[in-house]
Amino acid sequence: MVAEIKFCSPSGEWWFLSPYAAFPIKMEVDGNLYTFPTVEHYYQAMKFYATDQRFTTIINLKNPDDARLLTKTPEYKVNRRADFAEHKFAIMEAGLRAKFTQNPNAAAMLKNTGTAVLIKSCPVCYKCGFGTGSGLNRMGEILMQIRREISA
Repeated sequence: MVAEIKFCSPSGEWWFLSPYAAFPIKMEVDGNLYTFPTVEHYYQAMKFYATDQRFTTIINLKNPDDARLLTKTPEYKVNRRADFAEHKFAIMEAGLRAKFTQNPNAAAMLKNTGTAVLIKSCPVCYKCGFGTGSGLNRMGEILMQIRREISA
């Protein structure tokens, strides 16, 4: 069994661990149920209230990286959900939890990682990932917790 699994993009052997992996999730937001194409779509859309047109625009984008990049544009950097920064890790965790509890194939693949340490190893991601040798690896920690829960 592999001791350590490093992942980043939705390609390669560990593609399914990425928030970009195409596993749709259903989430209640502001009192309504929405389907998001990926966890990344959910995370980026949550920067806005469901009544904001930008929320709908993000959900309807085909590519999750387009959703991420769109939220970096000037018109998407203003008038965001007031509490997003405070809750962003909980939002990511909720999205990942939904991905692996709502999609049996994704859950089976996560279980098959056994006891390997999961590390998001994108070179520029220091908060959710490991960055270039340092960082919080929040996403890896969340995935290992979900793996323990669904394996119990």
